[in-house]
Amino acid sequence: MAKRRTHSSIDKLPAGLKAAVTRMIVDNEWPEDFPHPADYDGNPRYEDIVTYLQLNGYTASLSSVGRYGMRMRTLSRMREAGAITREVMADLTDEKASQTQKAVAEMITAVCIEFVSGSETLDAKEIQKVAQAMRDCTAIAINSDKYIREQIKKKAADADKEITKIGKKTKLDPETLKMIREQIYGITG
Repeated sequence: MAKRRTHSSIDKLPAGLKAAVTRMIVDNEWPEDFPHPADYDGNPRYEDIVTYLQLNGYTASLSSVGRYGMRMRTLSRMREAGAITREVMADLTDEKASQTQKAVAEMITAVCIEFVSGSETLDAKEIQKVAQAMRDCTAIAINSDKYIREQIKKKAADADKEITKIGKKTKLDPETLKMIREQIYGITG
């Protein structure tokens, strides 16, 4: 079995330089100490990051910058998804609990799993962030299912009360009430 790499050349950079590279990738921000950033059109490219590292006395291949870039963009999207998930969980109301929420949570979880399984260079903090996003998504799916089950149970109880009330008013026989409960409303017991 092939040995998995745990750190890229970018991970070994000094914290300030690594942060500048991350901002170049995630925020499309040119560092202040980049020579003549006004001369460059648009966002920093991987080639620009390699040049920037060389100007600061470090080397990294274009492919390692690309792998790091893909990892950082994915982690940024995961953080955003986790924040949205936490916001939705904090404000879970009758209108928001739905199968759609559950589907979205399951999709985000699938993306997290795909990302983690395809990455060779996640460190402990990054794994923790992905795990937190997965935990939040799982909580949404579970709470959504629980809410839906509670709503179905409540509707069935309300329907049973209404059927009983109507049955008493119209003097329906108990067997007819039982049939209405079971066949029309699916209430048993």
